[in-house]
Amino acid sequence: MTAPDPDRAAARRALLDVLDAHTNAGRAIPCRVWPLAGWTSEDVEEQALAASLCHRCPAVEPCRTYGLAFPHEFGVYGAMTDHDRRPALGRPRKTTETAEEREAS
Repeated sequence: MTAPDPDRAAARRALLDVLDAHTNAGRAIPCRVWPLAGWTSEDVEEQALAASLCHRCPAVEPCRTYGLAFPHEFGVYGAMTDHDRRPALGRPRKTTETAEEREAS
């Protein structure tokens, strides 16, 4: 077992501190209000639903920054699903080819 990355641990703690500050100020943090909404689901549709709830979150930007800095973190961060955050790692995006495109090639 490898030791936790100290940079990741510090960044996670900083994000949790931001979330705590908003919660303590009475501002709703969707992932805390609806913890079972699919934030860590393996189902892409559930993650997409969870991500749609992030847009009004007061911490969406620091959360997105964390998710992009640590793309191997599982789940929704800053309104971005795993699929949204991971293409930069070299995993090709899935595309659907239309019948017209297939006929043209």
